[in-house]
Amino acid sequence: MSEPVRLPADAGRGLGHLVVTVLDILREVLERQALRRMDSLSPAQIEDLGQVLLDLDLRFAEIRAALDERT
Repeated sequence: MSEPVRLPADAGRGLGHLVVTVLDILREVLERQALRRMDSLSPAQIEDLGQVLLDLDLRFAEIRAALDERT
């Protein structure tokens, strides 16, 4: 049998950064679409949207910090 493929220890961190980058791009696209459609939202919906976007930014910051701690 052949030896199992061994990945460098930092491969997971690199993959994590790649995933966060892709998700960050997706978040930016969603933010832009939300801003374009704000005219059709009620004040309560705008408030909810703003809170969700703030929460998403906070979660991303936590993920980035966790990935950087593993360096």
